[in-house]
Amino acid sequence: MNKFIKILTLLFAVLTSLVSLSAEDDRMTGEKLTTIINEFSQVEAAINGNVIEFSYRDMPLVCIYDEAHDRMRIISPIKPYSEVGETEKDRMMESNFHSALDARYAVSNNTLYAAYIHPLSPLERIDVISAIHQVASLHLSYGDGYSSGLLTFGNDESSIEI
Repeated sequence: MNKFIKILTLLFAVLTSLVSLSAEDDRMTGEKLTTIINEFSQVEAAINGNVIEFSYRDMPLVCIYDEAHDRMRIISPIKPYSEVGETEKDRMMESNFHSALDARYAVSNNTLYAAYIHPLSPLERIDVISAIHQVASLHLSYGDGYSSGLLTFGNDESSIEI
């Protein structure tokens, strides 16, 4: 019986290791992210460490990733935030709730951005493609539809009470 338990324990350890290795192989890495981005960039991506500058739909995008902290973001600068009016700010906040989906409007260092921020490792190829499209759409629709794509979650007339 004791020998049987040892064999089962060893077998369990081997299977756990194999599953763990398999899961690690599926994890998104900076290298995989760079490959996907290069496929969609209109010009060859400029890579500087963990920063990837590229172009999609004739606009500049930047992807910054950190494997050690398992984070990534794709951003596109829109305009100086000091030039954004109050009506536009309200509209962006509404869109972040209804139509921006996974990408969002964000501000840093007086720059308004379209931004997609996510943990790096669980991303799949389709997620990266969607992120690129959503950031570009959010940038392009600024000042008009304020949307990251075709789907809208609710609408401006929604009356949700919490």
